[in-house]
Amino acid sequence: MSELTDRMRTCAAYILAQQAKGDEWAADLVRLSAADLLAEGSNVIAAAEPQPEPEPMALLEPVTAPEPPFVTEPGPSVATWVGPHDMLPAPRSPKACPQCDSRAHKKVFRQGRQLMLRCPVCAKEWPYG
Repeated sequence: MSELTDRMRTCAAYILAQQAKGDEWAADLVRLSAADLLAEGSNVIAAAEPQPEPEPMALLEPVTAPEPPFVTEPGPSVATWVGPHDMLPAPRSPKACPQCDSRAHKKVFRQGRQLMLRCPVCAKEWPYG
């Protein structure tokens, strides 16, 4: 069967190449041999025996997970909810300003080979790290 499919693919590629070149005589000749290949292919497919349908798989019983030996009660939640029109808390910087203890986002800039931080509240500058 693979030999037949290889021949059919070769014929199809040749037809496409001839149509691209504009050669009508060779294209007509190839169309005739393609018709022969298609007829031969349909005969081979019709002669092939159909595969039997597989048996359906048996249903498996559901497995239940064993219960834990004890159940812990949830503790109080540390998270808080905000209302529909409340503002979310501002993100905090892990490093506080040494002068005003502000935890707002700092501006980072380079001074020579060193990274520096600038506090947006009091404008204090100090080296990062």
